[in-house]
Amino acid sequence: MDGFKEATPENALAAKEFMGHTLVVRLDEITAQASTLVSDLVFMRQLGVRPVVVLDAMQHSASSRLVALINRIGGDAVALDGTSASTLVVARDTHGRSAVRSVNASLLLLLLEQGYIPVFSAQGATVSGASEPLDAADAARELAAAMHAKRLLYPSGSGGIRSEDHSVIEELTSSEALALAETGTLAPDQSKQLAAAALSVRSGVDAAQLLDLTIAHATLVELLTAQHLGTQVTSHVVLTN
Repeated sequence: MDGFKEATPENALAAKEFMGHTLVVRLDEITAQASTLVSDLVFMRQLGVRPVVVLDAMQHSASSRLVALINRIGGDAVALDGTSASTLVVARDTHGRSAVRSVNASLLLLLLEQGYIPVFSAQGATVSGASEPLDAADAARELAAAMHAKRLLYPSGSGGIRSEDHSVIEELTSSEALALAETGTLAPDQSKQLAAAALSVRSGVDAAQLLDLTIAHATLVELLTAQHLGTQVTSHVVLTN
């Protein structure tokens, strides 16, 4: 995949489906340091794709590093979180966990329209204005749904969801994904992200994927080739007359 270096008519045509659309990428500490990540994000912006990165609230150094590297190679990145323009308003649920109560995606959409790459820390604002950390999988899901994202990508060290024979399950419907997430057979983080992927699709995201984002140009493989990495969750709703 070393050919992904600059925007050309050929790869621009391949990315036509995604041009003008949002791609939300949830990164963890490992994938935030993937070798081709920064160049891929800038490359996508050059093609007219609108990437949004979501990091854990505690990954301050990763967020600062990512913004600096993007800006250094000619991109325009900006760091923000849910307290910015009340993008995410949160409250405690019945289990005492922070949960999103409302989403205001106006600032993010404005930044995307102006060509910026938002690097979003997963924390929101309480009604009183205090900041409150959020589960990054949930924050990514809420933002992707509010912005009608074309794709939502979650990191998976195993390369996706594995079947009983250890092969990667290529595709699941949202119902299948939710059922599998509730079986208790998956690792907690994987179960959480699979459920979030399914719920995002039900909220209007075209498709969500769990994949190994440390693979070179993993995000671009999805945009510019017919190859799909990892497990893709789709609605598979067929409308008939």
